[in-house]
Amino acid sequence: MNLQKRKNIIYGQKRSYTCGTIENINEQWIFFEAEDDEAFLLEEITEDGIEVLLSNEWVPGVLLETGEVLLQTQHLYELNNGDAVRVRKRLPMAYMEFLEELSEDAFFHFTKLLNSSKISLYDCIYCHNAMQFMDTDKIKSGVNFFVYDNETFICSVQHHFTRGNHHSDRFEYTLQTGKRYLFTNLERRRAE
Repeated sequence: MNLQKRKNIIYGQKRSYTCGTIENINEQWIFFEAEDDEAFLLEEITEDGIEVLLSNEWVPGVLLETGEVLLQTQHLYELNNGDAVRVRKRLPMAYMEFLEELSEDAFFHFTKLLNSSKISLYDCIYCHNAMQFMDTDKIKSGVNFFVYDNETFICSVQHHFTRGNHHSDRFEYTLQTGKRYLFTNLERRRAE
């Protein structure tokens, strides 16, 4: 699985967007999050693009310095106060590094198991990536911790890993209902 295919899976997750409305205040576009009414400068949160609600359809585009949006249809759209927009949520850097470090098979099964409980990768509310703190020249072994909350379920995931001549990943999922899942992924590295 190449990086683009992996990003497509990540970006295709439920709840990967934050919805809100915009207002021009002091010649700057401000984004007001619908869920909790937090305010952000629009230009600071549109790194991965913006979508504008036009005729009850989300139309993707890119925010230009002029305050206009170059829509996917190649038309320019001039933003208006009160427009409904959505922007892609950003995953924490430590979490993204964890997702990118997993093998294709481990990433696919990790995501599939979360999604089977209606949990999105974007529901992660806590991430401790122990691999970030380990020396890259040595064999790595440890546990990463993740907590997910989709407002229906809370899920805790422990990721036991070993990196060296063999790669091993063991994931233990526990939902607040007591339901548990476990999967292990073992891979042999090729001699370099």
